[in-house]
Amino acid sequence: MKVFKFPRRALYLAYRSWQKRRQRGELLRYYVKPKEDSRNCIARWLDFYGTLLILWLLSFMFLTTFWPGKIALCFSLALVSSTGLLAAKIQKKRFQTETIYRRIRSLAEKYREKLKHFRTAEELASFLWPILESLPQFEQARPKGRKRDKTAKVPAGVIQATYRNVPVLVEFIPADQSPVDVSAVHNLVRTMKKQGYQYALLVTPGEFAPSTRRLVASLRSQYRIALVPEKELLYLVAQAEKIKESTDQITAEKTISLPSLSAFKRVALDYKKGRAYLTAGALLTGFHFLLGINNPVGKAYLFLAAVNLVLAVFCLVFGERETAPPDLHDLQPEI
Repeated sequence: MKVFKFPRRALYLAYRSWQKRRQRGELLRYYVKPKEDSRNCIARWLDFYGTLLILWLLSFMFLTTFWPGKIALCFSLALVSSTGLLAAKIQKKRFQTETIYRRIRSLAEKYREKLKHFRTAEELASFLWPILESLPQFEQARPKGRKRDKTAKVPAGVIQATYRNVPVLVEFIPADQSPVDVSAVHNLVRTMKKQGYQYALLVTPGEFAPSTRRLVASLRSQYRIALVPEKELLYLVAQAEKIKESTDQITAEKTISLPSLSAFKRVALDYKKGRAYLTAGALLTGFHFLLGINNPVGKAYLFLAAVNLVLAVFCLVFGERETAPPDLHDLQPEI
C-alpha cells in the first residue's frame, strides 16, 4: 500500500502552465516595443563595477565580524571575483539576446505592414506558407490512411499540413476581413467535414470577433480550431526569422556620450526599482540588528538601509509608470 502518491498530474499541469507563461513572455518580446537603454557605455561600466565595489565592501565588512581581516579580505575578493565573472557572462548573453530580439522585431514590423496589402486568401497563403513551413512544427503533407472525400476540393487559401505532428487544415483570411466573423468558422467546419479533419488553424493578420472566439470554444468537443491573430502570427514569423538569423554574428555599435540628468533619473529612479530598494533596505536593517546596535559595521548597514529606503520613496514619487501590455490570454494554440 502506497502511503504517498506522487502528484504527476499536478506537476505536469504546473509545468504546462509555466511553459505557456514563458511562451507569452516570448511573444511579448516580439510584439511590444522593447525599452531602450538610455545609458551609454561609460554609465554601464560605472554601474557594473560600482555594484561590484559596493558588494565587495559589504561582504568584507560582514566577514570581518566572523574572521580576521586578512581572511575576510581573501574570502570577499574571491566572492566578488566569481560574482563579477558570472555577472559579466550573463550580461553579455543578455545583451546579445536583446540585440537579436530588436533586430527581429524590426523585421516583424515590416511584415506587419506588408501583410495588410494582401487582398485575397490565395495571395496571403502563398506569401505566408513558405515562411511558416520553415518552422520545425509546420510541414505540408497529406497523411495516409485518412477517410476523405476524393471529389471534394480544398478551397483557395486553405492548405493541408501537419502541425506538431497532427494533421490540420490551415486557412488564411486577409486583413481587410478583420474582425473575422463566425461565417469563416462555419465555412472552415464544412471543409473539415468534407476532408475528414478534426484540427485546423485559422490564420489572419487582423483580429477575431468575440462571437468567433465563443463559437470556436463551443465546437471544441468536436473540432479543435486554433485562432491565430496578428500578435501570434507575427510571433511565428519572427520565430522563422530567428532561425534564419541565429547563425549571424550581431555586434552593437558603441557610442560614447555623457549621461544627462534625465537619463540618470530614468535609470536610477525607475518605478519598478522601488521594490528592489525596499527589499535591500529591509535586508540591511536586519543585518544591523543582527550585528548589534552599537556595532560600527552595523551602523554602516543602517546608513545604507536608509539610503535604499530614500531611493525607494523617490522611485514611488518620481518614477515613471509604464503602460500595461495588451492582454495576451491563451494566445498559444492548443490542438
